[in-house]
Amino acid sequence: MTTLTDEPARDRIRHKTGSTLFVDAGAGSGKTKSLIDRVTTLVLVDGVSLRNVAAVTFTEKAGAELRDRLRANFEKVWQTEAGERRYRAAAALDDLDGAAIGTLHSFAQRILTTHPIEAGLPPLLEVLDEVGSSVAFDARWSVMQRELLDDDSLAQSVRLALAAGAKLAHLRSLARAFQSDWDLIEDRVLPGGPPTVSLPDVRRLLDEARALASRADECLKRDDDKFIPRLTALAAWADEYADAADPEVQLAGLMAAGGLGWTNGRKANWKHGVDSIRDDCKEWQRQTASALAAFTEATLRPLAYWVARGVREAALTRAAEGRLEFHDLLVVTRDLLRRDESVRTALQQQYPRLLLDEFQDTDPIQIEIAVRIAGGAEASAIDWQHVRVPDGSLFVVGDPKQSIYRFRRADIGMYLDAQKWMGADETVTLSSNFRTVAPVLAW
Repeated sequence: MTTLTDEPARDRIRHKTGSTLFVDAGAGSGKTKSLIDRVTTLVLVDGVSLRNVAAVTFTEKAGAELRDRLRANFEKVWQTEAGERRYRAAAALDDLDGAAIGTLHSFAQRILTTHPIEAGLPPLLEVLDEVGSSVAFDARWSVMQRELLDDDSLAQSVRLALAAGAKLAHLRSLARAFQSDWDLIEDRVLPGGPPTVSLPDVRRLLDEARALASRADECLKRDDDKFIPRLTALAAWADEYADAADPEVQLAGLMAAGGLGWTNGRKANWKHGVDSIRDDCKEWQRQTASALAAFTEATLRPLAYWVARGVREAALTRAAEGRLEFHDLLVVTRDLLRRDESVRTALQQQYPRLLLDEFQDTDPIQIEIAVRIAGGAEASAIDWQHVRVPDGSLFVVGDPKQSIYRFRRADIGMYLDAQKWMGADETVTLSSNFRTVAPVLAW
């Protein structure tokens, strides 16, 4: 029988259940089997009830696979062994269907269903699936769009945004993005109140345009040089927008400036050559583009603030009504654990062993939920990284090379922070690969 080079690491995962471990495991390294082996040891050797173990997986499919493989392990022991291990296997089989094995969202729902009053929720919760959430978002956006267009205080911002090329569909996409991260809105968007609209001063650009246009006098053959029409167009631009006081007209002028061109012109036709004039005109155009960007940003900020506030209010309303979406489950659960010592204590007693699979791809809220449960009553620090947890309470498995689900806020930085927080002594690495076998390497 071949001995694996990382066998000591696998033994540590399997048998050192009194240690908190962070497992760095690549694809094909058997990390799911290692997790199963650890749960099996906890139940059959340590005598931990399966009801006191929470195993969080990335997908429902992974949770079902984990449950099936544990069932096979326990059934084998029940059928072939005797004594205490057989008794514990039988108890585990009884508890398996109701065990906390599944996705982070299902685990959060389990917590909120058990502690709805503490979470500020009605006793009966409804969790919308992806289709239901999408339908609900469309309904909310329909109302928000109508309210936005009816809000007189935002009328000018809406007109300017539309003139700058923005569409209501863009604002809808912004609302969808805020919806995915609505828990960050209060700290990152709302502080300081609605932004003050401060539009850039375009008069300097008008003065510079006139000065550049006047340099046509440097041309020795004005009727014969093709760069002269470029300067004539610049002068016409300055004349057209010279008295523009209305922001919408100023915006139109900045957009029109982007259509001016600076090609042609013969060096011999100009006193000092045409290159320097051409370069100055291009620099002026870059400045108008910068002004346009600043103009557009100043216009969109009030709209973004309004949309963000509406999205957050809708999320709070959903919680009050007990109609939660997937991200709501995580946020409400995390907030509950941040503020309620009694809930943390109860959950620590209920789930003294927490195992997190595919950690590289899960929402960063996951580690905070797990740490605050593991820390119990003492896990009240503002930053979860200042929380201490009992030895053996956490087991984390992940592979940083497979961190691909950025849309779910998966962040390799968070992965590394969690690894550092748990400590180098608590990190083990599975390096053997059961997929890259000899025939593949030979080929």
